[in-house]
Amino acid sequence: MTNVIDWLRRRRERPDELLLGAAIGLGMTARASAQGGADFLLALNAGRLRVMGAASIAAMLPLRDANAFTEDFASREILGRVSVPILFGAAACDPRLDMPALAARLKAAGYAGLANFPTAIHLDGRFRAALERAGLGFGREVELLKAAKAAGLASLGYGKTREEVGQLLEAGVDMLCINFGWNAGGALGIAGALALDEAADRARRIVQTVRHTAPDTLVFVEGGPIVSPDDMWRVCSEARADGYIGGSTLDRLPLEMSVMRTTSAFKATTVLRAARESANREQIRLGALAGLRGHSLAAQALNERIASVAGTDLPVLVCGEPGVGKTTVARAVHVASRRGGPHAVLDGRSPPLELARALFGAGDGRGGALGVPDSTVTIEFVDAVAGALQARLVEWIDRGVLERFDVTPERPRRARLVATLVLGREGSLRDDLRARLDPSRLIVPPLRERPEDVPLIARAILATLGRDGGAPELDPSAHRALMGHAWPGNVRELRTALTKATTLGRDRPVDAHALAPILAEAAPATPAAPMDEREWILDALRRNRFRRAETAAFLRLSRKTLYNKMRRHNLLD
Repeated sequence: MTNVIDWLRRRRERPDELLLGAAIGLGMTARASAQGGADFLLALNAGRLRVMGAASIAAMLPLRDANAFTEDFASREILGRVSVPILFGAAACDPRLDMPALAARLKAAGYAGLANFPTAIHLDGRFRAALERAGLGFGREVELLKAAKAAGLASLGYGKTREEVGQLLEAGVDMLCINFGWNAGGALGIAGALALDEAADRARRIVQTVRHTAPDTLVFVEGGPIVSPDDMWRVCSEARADGYIGGSTLDRLPLEMSVMRTTSAFKATTVLRAARESANREQIRLGALAGLRGHSLAAQALNERIASVAGTDLPVLVCGEPGVGKTTVARAVHVASRRGGPHAVLDGRSPPLELARALFGAGDGRGGALGVPDSTVTIEFVDAVAGALQARLVEWIDRGVLERFDVTPERPRRARLVATLVLGREGSLRDDLRARLDPSRLIVPPLRERPEDVPLIARAILATLGRDGGAPELDPSAHRALMGHAWPGNVRELRTALTKATTLGRDRPVDAHALAPILAEAAPATPAAPMDEREWILDALRRNRFRRAETAAFLRLSRKTLYNKMRRHNLLD
């Protein structure tokens, strides 16, 4: 026991290093967690039930003998197969349980410690009170942890309230896990009332008590609103906890997302085949949308990419310079997806409350645009959306990741989310939202990279400017002038220039003479400004959780060069 705890304490002494425990129920997950850097594993019946398709809360039901169930899979699949310590999640509620005998058996089998799981802390009300009166509740779990310590096992105590934490500290547990309830997120998550900032504040107050009462106790946080690495970092850093224990967040949620993406990739293959067989028809249909016309390789690649994402229900991120036609591409995604519902376009710069109501409705989340079946909802300037609302979008995406793609008429497809932002501003997105949007990212090329498409796009724009069935024409000299311009404002600038030219001379073709003064007046600089060096380094530090070695490798700099740049830009403190 002492060696395991001392080993964990030494690992905790590393700068900017949090301890990570993985609560798992499958040999494959155990090996992957250990290879990914987990400091210890927890073999729990909840982990096994998750990989069987049930929610973690099923661990509290009388489905089978929890201890025998856990011993069975852990001894066959986990013990002796990983290089990190393994703790056993033990149920104490069975009145027939011989605690010292169980602890001795686990010690002999090779477990490093014991945790009180499943635990009565997830119960409340009259049932919890009756369990405690019968001596089958949390108090019995504390006795089991004492028996584990007596047998030479490390003890990990789960607790929610100050009273429970106090009992665990009196029992002298080596590790304490502050639990915030079952995890939210994904298809089987259980949404709780506790917000992330409330969880951080509760953990901070409990950790202060622990540091004063039992300073050698390692303190972990788990559950509730903590569903991403950023959430973990925020709670642990504000509370000054030693680490985090992940269950659903390490196996169920990543598995759901991975299976969904892989399935969608295979599904997209069949859609791509059908799209290729009717390529001409599809190109004509997409080309009817001004801004997507073009014969260049860049335009063809974009159209093919749109066809591929149209065959899935994945959320889409459309990136490009200002004025390049990002909303037009979003509309093309909606059309190519053959959705029968409407296409709603919302501005991410709107006031948060107004935008939240437009997206989710005023009450139950079904009255907003995202509640309209078979529709598409485009959020322009998604990088301007408030962080809390970005988190809500992540929850909405996660709830639908396991929906089938070939839905029946009786079960119409849910709304599809398309987000747009100016290329280079992805750093303003939450990491978890960016991770869900990136698989279906579309990058719209600027006009300067496909000058051969400009005349075709110009003719499409002129067709929309015509009246009484007649569209202005382009003189051959205008073609040369249009292709020779840099178009820093992209399609938007092209439309403005053609509108001015047709206004000045409606009865004659648009020629180079008419365009010359208009193009000369064009603002020379509208592309998004790149990040300066300080922003570049700070963005990389955030992506790598402020770990300098990883950040230097990410930026392809030496650690000394990164350090000097951080000192120059006052980023060391």
